[in-house]
Amino acid sequence: MAVSPVRRQSLIGLLTTIGSTLLGFASTVYIAHTAGAAALGAFYVLAAYLGFLLLASDPGLGGAAVQRIAEGDEPAAHLSAYATVRSALALAVVGALFLARPLLIDLEAAGLLLWLALALLASTGAGIIATGVYASGQAGVTQTADLVGVGVRVGVQVGAVALGYGAAGLAGGLVAGTLGAALVNRRFLTLRFTRFGLRHLHSLGSFALWSFLLSLVAVVAANADTLLLGYLLSDREVALYRTPFQLAALAVLSTMPVRASLAPRIAGWARDGAYPAIGAALARAWTFALLIAVPAAAGGLLLVDRLLYFFYGADFAEAAPALALLLLAEIAAVGSLLEGMALSAVGRPRGAFVAAGAGAATLVLADLVLIPTWGVTGAALGMLLSMVVASLLARALLDRTVRVRFEVRPVGAILAGAGLMAVAVLGYRALVPLTSLPLAAGAVGVGAGVYLAVVLGLDASVRAEVFGLVRALV
Repeated sequence: MAVSPVRRQSLIGLLTTIGSTLLGFASTVYIAHTAGAAALGAFYVLAAYLGFLLLASDPGLGGAAVQRIAEGDEPAAHLSAYATVRSALALAVVGALFLARPLLIDLEAAGLLLWLALALLASTGAGIIATGVYASGQAGVTQTADLVGVGVRVGVQVGAVALGYGAAGLAGGLVAGTLGAALVNRRFLTLRFTRFGLRHLHSLGSFALWSFLLSLVAVVAANADTLLLGYLLSDREVALYRTPFQLAALAVLSTMPVRASLAPRIAGWARDGAYPAIGAALARAWTFALLIAVPAAAGGLLLVDRLLYFFYGADFAEAAPALALLLLAEIAAVGSLLEGMALSAVGRPRGAFVAAGAGAATLVLADLVLIPTWGVTGAALGMLLSMVVASLLARALLDRTVRVRFEVRPVGAILAGAGLMAVAVLGYRALVPLTSLPLAAGAVGVGAGVYLAVVLGLDASVRAEVFGLVRALV
């Protein structure tokens, strides 16, 4: 399989992902130094609660609406049915949220309960609009809107923190960014709300079960560790975990857009019985993912202590062991991201749910055991175990339908490049004490230069892909 079609389709996604990641990273560095760990931790707890509330207000109906609208069967009526049900559920969830006010002590103490309700309502409206745009075949618009939303969120958050608003300012930025993305998407929404009937509701409901179950395990995997840290420890520990997590996520920067662009192609190949093409596509996707994930993890492991200290401040340096484990977890996550997606695309959503569900259950159980003893490091170890379990199960289940074999030469070049990069970084550290951010950045630059030189020199296919991306960008 030539990866050029995937490259063309995922280029917008890659650019917007890079832009969003860099904006988020830069703002977190500033906020960590200005507002401190406690404010960041309180915001992360709010975001975790929001993930579960959004699931309650959209129990798989969004995925069902995308499917029905994309099929072209009365798309306006299906969008209207989805919008009506989701809006009603969101209002019910907001009512339940305020009834549960006495139990939400952490949010009340931080003054964030009202902001959580506003974020839920804003996300509901934005999600409805984005669903209509995305399902109509305008994925590039939704990706661009997401980037605009991140820019608005970051701008408001930085300004609010500079004015001393702390966690409330961070929450306000989240709401503003959500509305900003919605305004961009609204301009390109071609569907109009119209009358619908019971058959449209039934059509959505019949498709929503697996979408809900997969969303459930995704939300648990993304947020359970944050809530458990906040409940068992404090907002400070939440920040010491989630902030390095954001840094570790750079390792899968190239995986997400490739995953999104491959899913519909794999579904089409599976419909036609072209399973060898699926295996070849996933093998190339693995290579593309590891091209960034392996050196990011290897370099991060050698520099974790200095990176956290210089980027986020002395308070975060104690999270270095957690960052090391999270970097390894991100490499393991590539398997669940790519092969879990492939399970759903080839028509085996039950297998995708089993793999993801096992990973989520492992995370919760491991966190309950490890967090009280090892704190933030225990949470990171739980994440690593979760990703390993989910990826191994996804591979075992997919192997019954599709055989995926790593591309030996490109992957060998990546591993060799990462090894020589590690030697170069260790040599740099032995000669140059990393006493400032520019000196630490110099270590990163030396490592990246050695890695690229080795990988591009050893494998022609990787060299062609990298140069192809560069040509597409310029």
